Amino acid sequence: MTGEVPAVQISSRTGGTSGRWHLSGSAAWFLAVMSLGYLAFTADRTVLSSMLTPLSAALATGKVSFLGITGTAWLVSAQFIGVLTFVLTSGHLSDRYGHRRVILVGVSVFTAFTWLIGLSTNLQEAFAFRLVSGFGEGLFWPAAMSAVANYFGRSKGLALGIFYAGFDIGGAAGNTIGSVTFSLTSDWRTAFFIAPLVGIPVLAGVYASRNTFADAATRTGALSLGKDAGALLRRRRVAVIMAFAFLATWASIWQVAYLPYYYSNVLGASVPAAGLIAAAVLISGMAGKVVLGRLSDRARRDWILVALSLAVVALYAAFFSNTNFDLGVGIALMMGFASSAIFPVMQALASDSSGGRTGTVLGLTTTFQSVAAVGGTLTPGALFSLGVGRALALGAMVPAVLMVCIALFLREPRGDEKTP
Repeated sequence: MTGEVPAVQISSRTGGTSGRWHLSGSAAWFLAVMSLGYLAFTADRTVLSSMLTPLSAALATGKVSFLGITGTAWLVSAQFIGVLTFVLTSGHLSDRYGHRRVILVGVSVFTAFTWLIGLSTNLQEAFAFRLVSGFGEGLFWPAAMSAVANYFGRSKGLALGIFYAGFDIGGAAGNTIGSVTFSLTSDWRTAFFIAPLVGIPVLAGVYASRNTFADAATRTGALSLGKDAGALLRRRRVAVIMAFAFLATWASIWQVAYLPYYYSNVLGASVPAAGLIAAAVLISGMAGKVVLGRLSDRARRDWILVALSLAVVALYAAFFSNTNFDLGVGIALMMGFASSAIFPVMQALASDSSGGRTGTVLGLTTTFQSVAAVGGTLTPGALFSLGVGRALALGAMVPAVLMVCIALFLREPRGDEKTP
């Protein structure tokens, strides 16, 4: 099928285009299930962030180090290493076996192994369970995102914004679950038994959606593991997007992995309060993704990314230099809005620049993001000797400044070059 998907229409009473976005029942169901899957993905990921302080104390992760990096940082990075293992091949597997099957396997794996983390008795077990949980995330993420991008055609900016909102709602849910369960039980394990429950309705929704997913599969590009990926990377425009994806992820991953840890260990907030603040920052990010994703369907995506990159650097500088707790929370909310809004706009720009190979280009961007996520979580662990606050500030500010430099070279493809 070519052209814009009939299920999605942007129309007005006068017959022109407007801000009203109308979804058919099947399109709305498809987007809801994909967003719920991303919600489950992130709830399982961020429940560790909210429980990192008590879990580290219970398993003595701070007393173990490998290659100069603390066990705490290795545990945080385990899931990102797992994602990196499968993220590049996910599109290829979904093309061969079907998106629905790959997504079902991915959700099943990250749900089951997040439960198992709650049974861990030492760092090695927790690391192994977290690593395999990441395998499931790596299968789910590119397959679901490329399907959404192609299904919604020229309205992909808003569709990806809504899809990515599942990330922030799930992150808020994971942090909230951790905060509430710990305040009620004082036991870090409880959160790992509750958070994965979100995966059950996702599995049911995906399983029941055979016809919708079959339709989506016909619209989704395939990931070719050699020739197509190499050809895309040789395009200067695409190579710049990959560099930007790498730096943008490195600059922001600390918010997902370490923000509650920062609040509890640097600013002195209680574990429940730190988790709830991190949840609020993620909800702010959800708003940024939807609002800026929609705006990017009407305005130049490259210009939006330059503006957001500059805003992130300014807000990071304000956040890490601020000493007023209440003002810092307000800055953190703005920081979450701007840094999160980058990703649907960036993925939409990548999709527009793919020449029809959406699965390939989104498999590549998620690969570069996964490499950055591993580096962005391990690096602070090597710098914690400087203090948690300084380590995280360096790990965020340096890539953020470089991100601005790369953003200046982003280019929107011409109208006849865009993926429909």
